[in-house]
Amino acid sequence: MAAPAHRVASFVLLAGGVFLVFAGLTAALGVSTSGVIASAAAIAALLYAGGVWLGPSARADLSVVLFTPQLTVAAGPLVGRAVAELYPLPMREEIDACCRAAIAGQARRCSPATGRTFEAAPVRSADGAIVFGVLIDETAMPQQPAVAG
Repeated sequence: MAAPAHRVASFVLLAGGVFLVFAGLTAALGVSTSGVIASAAAIAALLYAGGVWLGPSARADLSVVLFTPQLTVAAGPLVGRAVAELYPLPMREEIDACCRAAIAGQARRCSPATGRTFEAAPVRSADGAIVFGVLIDETAMPQQPAVAG
């Protein structure tokens, strides 16, 4: 469903729900000032609870992402999601290629968008096998002092 149609459908469902709750509570409590206030309070409480329950979660920190050889997030609140899914569509192909290179054993730097640079590198176990990859947004890396030459 397209975004505008999705918003229209959501609004229609919300408006219908508010109307039905208001009508039901008003019928149960009678059409009086206290009945209308009780209905409005119940609607406000339901809307608040729905917003808290279904609202967006806190944005995860993507400055350093540990990923598996299957290119899924290995740890944190986004565990199991595909690494490429975490980034905007125009950046996904290059980030995916960068991560695949890391799993193949090659550290790589990529710039999928103007002003955004990432570094991907393999993470090896003690015996040298590649067990994970790490994708680091360059904004998370400490600034290196200039080398005097």
